[in-house]
Amino acid sequence: MSPIRQLPPSPFAAFRAVALGIGLPLIGVGLLMAGLLGVVSYGVLPSVESLRSRGWQPVEAAIESVSLQGPPSSLHPPLDSVQIRYRYRVGDVDHDGIRYDPHDGQYARDSSQAIVAGLRASPRITVWVNPSDPEDVMVFRELRWGVFLFTFPALALALAGGLMLFIGMLAWSQAKPGAWPHKPDQP
Repeated sequence: MSPIRQLPPSPFAAFRAVALGIGLPLIGVGLLMAGLLGVVSYGVLPSVESLRSRGWQPVEAAIESVSLQGPPSSLHPPLDSVQIRYRYRVGDVDHDGIRYDPHDGQYARDSSQAIVAGLRASPRITVWVNPSDPEDVMVFRELRWGVFLFTFPALALALAGGLMLFIGMLAWSQAKPGAWPHKPDQP
């Protein structure tokens, strides 16, 4: 009596095993990294900068230029960037500054136009200067919750990527050796 031979797996089953075992984790890693970058960019770094600036000193500054720049590409969030250049004096030394706030001047379209109009109307502003490093300066040191909220979609993207990575790793570890294509045995 001869043993029953199993049929080789279909090409679709092999493709599915490869897609789940390799493709899903790769996509998951990409989404995880993009999400973590968004969490750090819109949540962690601005929060640290805002807290770090609490002991800074107010100094009067003269605005040299103000402009508004749109998002660099359609891949970026729909936020405009307020570009500013100002001159201020600490002690006997003049300094130039370009930083607006912890979020690097990113605002929604309506807010950014109002801010630029307000800055253009007044040639003098108050800036916040780090007393231990007078080159470290910003105009507005508070977090803006409208921009900070971009942290949550980024967090969801990171979680989805992590879940895809985990599922792909499970699929890889559950794959049966017979699911992979192989050459038939020669008699």
